[in-house]
Amino acid sequence: MTARVYIPGDIAAQSVGADRTAKAVAAEAKARGLEVEIIRNGSRGLLFLEPLVEVETVSGRIAYGPVKEADVAGLFDAGFLKGGAHTLGHGPTEAIPLLARQTRLTFARVGVIDPLSLDDYRRCGGLRGLERGLSLEPTAIVEAVSASGLRGPSGSGVPKSISFILCGD
Repeated sequence: MTARVYIPGDIAAQSVGADRTAKAVAAEAKARGLEVEIIRNGSRGLLFLEPLVEVETVSGRIAYGPVKEADVAGLFDAGFLKGGAHTLGHGPTEAIPLLARQTRLTFARVGVIDPLSLDDYRRCGGLRGLERGLSLEPTAIVEAVSASGLRGPSGSGVPKSISFILCGD
C-alpha cells in the first residue's frame, strides 16, 4: 500500500527547505523499500511549522513540523507513515489549535488537495458551477446572472450586463 505524504511546494515552504525535505522523504522511502506518493500541496499558513509534513492515515492526516532534511530518517524510524509518535508530531492536522479555530472559505482546499490535480478539485466540488453553466441555454445564464444581483467591476454598482456577450444582442 502506497503512503500519501503531503509537503507544501509554495515559495514560503520552499524558503525554509521544503524541497530538501521532500527529496529526503523520497530517498529515505526508496532506501527502505517503501512506496510513498509525495503530494506537493500549498501551505496551510502555519509558517512557524514549515515545512509541515502531513501523512494520510486511516484516521485522517497527521502533521509533523517543522521537518528539516535531517529529521526525515527519525520520522521513518518512528513509523510516521502510519501516524507514529515523534517529537515533531502535532497529531491530527485539523486539531492543531490555530487551524481548529479557523473557518476557511476562500482557501478551504489550500493544503488539502494537490493544486494541479483536476481529480482532487472535482472531489471537493470544483467545476460544478462551470458544468452547470455549460448545460444551460444562453438566456437561462443571463437570467441567473441578473437574478444574482452581480454588479460590474470597480465598485460602480452598475448591473453587469452579459446578454451581449452570451447572446450577441
